[in-house]
Amino acid sequence: MSKDTRFARQSHRVLYPIIRFLSFIYTRVFLGYRCKDKYKIEKGKPIVVLSNHQTDQDPFCVFPSFVKPVYPVATDHIFAGKLRGRFFDYCSLIPKKKGVSDFRAAMKMKRMLENGISLLLFPEGNRYYAEFQFYIFPAITQFVESTHASIVLYNIHGGSGVSPRFKNKNRRGRFYGEIKKVLTYEQYSKMSKEELFSEIKDNLRVFDSESGEKYRSGKRAEYLERMLFCCPNCGSFETLYSEKEYVYCLKCGMKAEFREDLHFSGVPGFERLIDFWDYQKKKIRDMEIVPGQVIFSDEDVRLVEAVPYQKRKKLGKGSITLTDTVLTCCGHEFDLSRITAASVISGRNVTFVHDGTDYVIRGNKRFNPLKYVFAFNRLETPLKNSGLEKYYCVEDTE
Repeated sequence: MSKDTRFARQSHRVLYPIIRFLSFIYTRVFLGYRCKDKYKIEKGKPIVVLSNHQTDQDPFCVFPSFVKPVYPVATDHIFAGKLRGRFFDYCSLIPKKKGVSDFRAAMKMKRMLENGISLLLFPEGNRYYAEFQFYIFPAITQFVESTHASIVLYNIHGGSGVSPRFKNKNRRGRFYGEIKKVLTYEQYSKMSKEELFSEIKDNLRVFDSESGEKYRSGKRAEYLERMLFCCPNCGSFETLYSEKEYVYCLKCGMKAEFREDLHFSGVPGFERLIDFWDYQKKKIRDMEIVPGQVIFSDEDVRLVEAVPYQKRKKLGKGSITLTDTVLTCCGHEFDLSRITAASVISGRNVTFVHDGTDYVIRGNKRFNPLKYVFAFNRLETPLKNSGLEKYYCVEDTE
């Protein structure tokens, strides 16, 4: 038995019951979360739980629904730091590289399932930004078919209202989880890969803005500029500012209200966050790139080297600028042609891989990391050429 599966088995009896209990208390008291269903995992019959991904706390929301342990697959960026990496290893979390196929993570998952250990995966790989379903790699069907495990499709509802990605504080509203569907191997083995893929996608799709629920907060629009960087009225970049329930453009005076039902009013044609998301992607795709000219810039950022299982290394504090070929941050220059991966972490951090090394840029409270990741996928980088990071691609890659 491998080291990782041995640790997982040991924690069945001691660690997981504690984590499950604390998860139940934390999510109910601080988030108002309720789990509607309980699933009993039969001995010797591990399952693969597939869930949509709305908040940073999603694993803790899922745990109370399963009496026996389900071990989550997580981005390897959270393993940066010696003590943190060892702790997550002991908890049997499975590190996976973000936005790419990770053979090592897939093999570890298979070993754990073969040893009777159940898994929790978020196939979208990225928590909700604009409430739409992120791209799910079709290879998920090949993986689950190879395990012969039952699939439990789990829905989290209300997370994009209670804890949207741009928020500074949580909101009040209905927040719950439920088991949407269970597929045994006998059932899905009779399906084609296309049918199984559709089953997974359709049963994980959740749109809170269509629920009719209201999420109360006197500051529900504040920090929306962590996501919004382009005015829908005049098209200007980096001119938006949020306060209480409204988003303003400092250039043209546009004013939009973000309502309790997760809809906007004040700007025709822009009713939900997905409308802003699509608009911004189009603006990045169509913008004129002038060689050597600054595309985006920000002040008051920190640069950190964050390699999994190694101590985080602070590289500096200062400004960031992006041109068509170079990212300059805190006195360090990064050639865009050598940036192979990039993604947003939480609401105001951007992580990227340059020459095989992981870096994190931590912005101030109104920093927008999304514009940089969109730009990386527009400019001449390996991200654009591979088209693997479907969430942030601004070109048609299908």
